[in-house]
Amino acid sequence: MTSFQNRMLTIAAVALAAISASAPRAAAQAAAGSFTLPSEVRWQASTLPAGDYTFRMDSGASPIRITLNGPNGYEFIFAMVADNSVSGEHSSLTIEHRDGSSFVRELFLAPIGLRLKYHVPNSPKEAELARGPVTTEQILVAMK
Repeated sequence: MTSFQNRMLTIAAVALAAISASAPRAAAQAAAGSFTLPSEVRWQASTLPAGDYTFRMDSGASPIRITLNGPNGYEFIFAMVADNSVSGEHSSLTIEHRDGSSFVRELFLAPIGLRLKYHVPNSPKEAELARGPVTTEQILVAMK
């Protein structure tokens, strides 16, 4: 019986160590911050008016969901692609401007090194050439 108890105690200790080791990584994936949009922007399926916004990401687990609070209330934005990139950059929101419209292309969260990429619709090459070049804008994100 003592051998069985020792074996169970060992299994419980290993399980507790594994859970403890993964807890800081999960906590580190949570993030919150704020930014200001100078003009109307499309972010995935949402159209966001100019104004001040706060956001929260509770987990870096897939699918990554951002809870966004702004002038029109709450929105949920899901990331299409995410990658970890260690960088000394500041947190930022990358906005792509073309054809009179603006789209969120990327959200970079510097404290946790997470880069979230979002869908930007394609336009036909002929239309793109006729209307001018695509430009991008970096909006600084204040992290909490």
